[in-house]
Amino acid sequence: MNKPLCLALAALLGLAACSAERISLFPSYKLKVIQGNELDSRAVVSLQPGMSRDQVQLLLGTPLLRDVFHADRWDYDFTISRNGIVQEKTDLTLYFKDNVLVKIEGNAIERAAQQLEAQRNAAQAR
Repeated sequence: MNKPLCLALAALLGLAACSAERISLFPSYKLKVIQGNELDSRAVVSLQPGMSRDQVQLLLGTPLLRDVFHADRWDYDFTISRNGIVQEKTDLTLYFKDNVLVKIEGNAIERAAQQLEAQRNAAQAR
């Protein structure tokens, strides 16, 4: 066999043995990626239907997503991931009608209540 062909076959076999999954097992620094709006628990709990858009924006900040096709919907998403694996994901969706908050959805409400309860318990334990 000729030498360049043997080298090409050896290189192909060597590259085929490598995969992203195997490479990720090597001990190295894995960057923690934080994306989105981190919401304050007290602010999330204090949301109430009937609030104006300005009041909501002052309380939570600018939403991550303002959908052009759904102008009456604001999305606040927050994700922490490391090495492509999501460790924490929080979402909050607010619906407005005539610039007034009418509906609140998402797992941020339960998380905020749990965090506030944990803070109260820690303060009472002292």
